[in-house]
Amino acid sequence: MKRRGIWLNTFFVLAFIVAAVLRLTWTEDMEYKGDEQFMFDRSQNIGSNEPWPELGMPSGVGLRNPALSIWVFALLAKAFHATTPLALDRAVIYMNIGAFALLAFFAWRIVPKKEREAWLWAGALAAVNPLSLLLQRKIWAQSVLPIFCVIFLIGWFRRDRYWGAFLWGLVGALLGQIHMSGFFFAAGFFVFEALFGWKRPVRARWIGWLVGSVAGALLLIPWIRYVLTAHEHGPPFSWDTVLTFRFYRHWFSDAVGLGLDYSLGGHYWDFLRYPLIGKTKDYYPALCFVGVAFSVGALILAAGAKRAVRLRLGWQAFRTCSETTFTLLAAFVGYGFILTFASVVIWRHYMLVTFPLEWLSFAVLALSSLRRPRSALFVLWAAELALSITFLGYIHDNHGAPGGDYGRAYSAQHR
Repeated sequence: MKRRGIWLNTFFVLAFIVAAVLRLTWTEDMEYKGDEQFMFDRSQNIGSNEPWPELGMPSGVGLRNPALSIWVFALLAKAFHATTPLALDRAVIYMNIGAFALLAFFAWRIVPKKEREAWLWAGALAAVNPLSLLLQRKIWAQSVLPIFCVIFLIGWFRRDRYWGAFLWGLVGALLGQIHMSGFFFAAGFFVFEALFGWKRPVRARWIGWLVGSVAGALLLIPWIRYVLTAHEHGPPFSWDTVLTFRFYRHWFSDAVGLGLDYSLGGHYWDFLRYPLIGKTKDYYPALCFVGVAFSVGALILAAGAKRAVRLRLGWQAFRTCSETTFTLLAAFVGYGFILTFASVVIWRHYMLVTFPLEWLSFAVLALSSLRRPRSALFVLWAAELALSITFLGYIHDNHGAPGGDYGRAYSAQHR
């Protein structure tokens, strides 16, 4: 048993190192379109040629984002002396590598020992997940969320102490100012704790949460004033996101490495033929990786569903489950329901604020439901690693994906 623990911990350390290697490979092939150019330009001019703005760039729902979504890049540029797009992108990558380091600290030092392995598997899977890799290498507001998400979870796990509740409230208010999906995420946790947390062993210090929330919301005053007087409005309510369960489809497909078509567009089928073997495209290696990842993911979901039916889990389980499960439910049910019934289209990048909970859900289900859970999780990890390596190679060989959302890579634009 002790030897297995040593091997597992060694694997998890290597997985976090792999996260850094993947994110620092061929950074010159980063996405660089209108949003990224806008953020880079603002990062160079704010505080020197122009004042600190009161509002951010327009969002996909019509409203302007809060100012922190831009401020964070200006602060990064100054902290890392980033004067080129590549330097600023590396600063984002360093932040995300820091998120994995902080996640490891959180798992080893704060999470209860019985629940620790699931969190480490979550970090290992996130480290090699192709969607995670794609979104953590961009000069984009959503791309800086992971480290704030981990800090949020640290406060959440210590919400029975004033400092933890304060941190939970403070970072919850800041998440939405970086990207508005954070407002829905923080609301989901608040509602879930208010409804089901009062009979749990860990009870929130609500005064600490309130003080932290108010402190974090002070930066929102100009944005709140803008929202109250804005002529822009979000899109009309659509039943599409409700009836098609888009949030939950994204949750599961993202976690097993599917969904790169979100970025590659019409190039996705061509990507599934990579890496090329010789001069032919008839072997479809990436398609095999997708098939393996999907099969293992489906196996884990089926085993988890079977166990839930056997145990006849009901609403009372919300008050008796572990802290890890309660956290997952707050995101999966709380954030999921609120975002689903809001009048917004749920894009895949809205899931980044859940870091690393998508992967944690599969780790928890596997460890609690399968006879050989570590074997299944390792196969899933290996398949996602293969997909991420293939994705990097595809983008490098083709100088991006000009026909998809990814566009032409930065290296192709600045030869």
